[in-house]
Amino acid sequence: MKLRNLLSCAGLIGLFALSLSGCTTGGGGSPVSGGRGACVLNPHLSGRARWTVLLYINAANNLQPDSLLNVAQMASVGSDANLNIIVQWKQANCADCGTPSFQATKRFRITQHTTAEVNSIAAGDTSSLSRDELAPPVNLYNPATKQSDMGDWRVLRDFMSWGSANYPADHLMALMWDHGAGWRPTRGVAAARPIYRGFSEDNETNNEVETWEIPGALAGLAQPVDVLAFDCSLMQMTEVAYEARNSARVLVGSEESPPGAGYRYDQWLALLKSSVVDPCAAGSDLQTTFVNYYVANRPDFHNITQSLIDLSKMQGVASALNTFGRELQRVKTSEATQIMNARDSAQHYGYPDNKDLLHFATLIGNGTGSASLKQAVNALQTALTGANGAVLTSLHGNIGQANSNGLAIYVPAPASFLNAYSELALSKPGAAPAWMAFLQAQTQ
Repeated sequence: MKLRNLLSCAGLIGLFALSLSGCTTGGGGSPVSGGRGACVLNPHLSGRARWTVLLYINAANNLQPDSLLNVAQMASVGSDANLNIIVQWKQANCADCGTPSFQATKRFRITQHTTAEVNSIAAGDTSSLSRDELAPPVNLYNPATKQSDMGDWRVLRDFMSWGSANYPADHLMALMWDHGAGWRPTRGVAAARPIYRGFSEDNETNNEVETWEIPGALAGLAQPVDVLAFDCSLMQMTEVAYEARNSARVLVGSEESPPGAGYRYDQWLALLKSSVVDPCAAGSDLQTTFVNYYVANRPDFHNITQSLIDLSKMQGVASALNTFGRELQRVKTSEATQIMNARDSAQHYGYPDNKDLLHFATLIGNGTGSASLKQAVNALQTALTGANGAVLTSLHGNIGQANSNGLAIYVPAPASFLNAYSELALSKPGAAPAWMAFLQAQTQ
């Protein structure tokens, strides 16, 4: 979830910290990749846009007013020969859907609008967007209601497939806009097929995209996704990143629940439009403009976290996590109190059993007398933030998030373990089944 009357958290930050792992950034992007494949520019073809950004905006819920603000920000920048801003945007008439400016699922190529038009869009008058409107979806679309179920992963796949085929570019970004809950089940847990909501809560259909559906939604596109970004809450989890490890080069998102207004689309899209940036630079600009904006304008907020993940390194994280879990299971009785203290003290987020993985592991390592467990902690730290680690950058504020390091993970109290965790890719053989076994075996 983004924060719009869903959590009691008050806000964001005052200052931010930036940690770097094999990647540095400069103004407007251009990180030094250190040889990372994730950060390399794709070849530029003459006459082709440098970037296409596909934005999946599901505003069939209480974030509808924020969708108006964000689309207005997009319209202040607009597409050009080097940038395609392509939107699938749903508004609907439902109990908590605000006052929709239209009741339909629409597609747009957002062009640059006047200041007056931008202000009107933000205020709920989207009539000026009619010149940007494209044909509606052909598949999984009801012509009578003019709606698609944007909580259906197949609708997401259809948009991504259509957008990547019709708006080719040197680089492709897929950005998901809506509520999010990481891997956690929020609906249908008692059903025969459990639901693990990753994102895209459609309150008209009572549906949502499940975490394990991310790979299918991004498979078979006309070109690979370079940047996968979540303007949603709680999505920067180890479980989500591992699920998406083969779906994009880098992942951008928040361990915490950001404000409903989300990313500063006017600022980072302007940088994308005006500069030649690689995927790591694009991701860095996305998170940095977000953090800097709230530092300057809402220093009282305390729930800002952003990180940039090299998804090609997630298999290494899973392997190290598996060893860490096996060592924890070995000492689960002899060091039960130490494990409990680390679990209770580790940085946590909107869901209290979402813990920062590095902080939890570090607390374990600092308190254990086991040499092999310390070795497992060190290996996990290296896999996360070493010179070749998965976390490229991690930003956070100075109010309440000091121990955020880029990736959260599920660490519940023993009695509250959710069996649906076994369905995630991270829990399968070849990933980190020993981590799940430890979670199930905790003694206190």
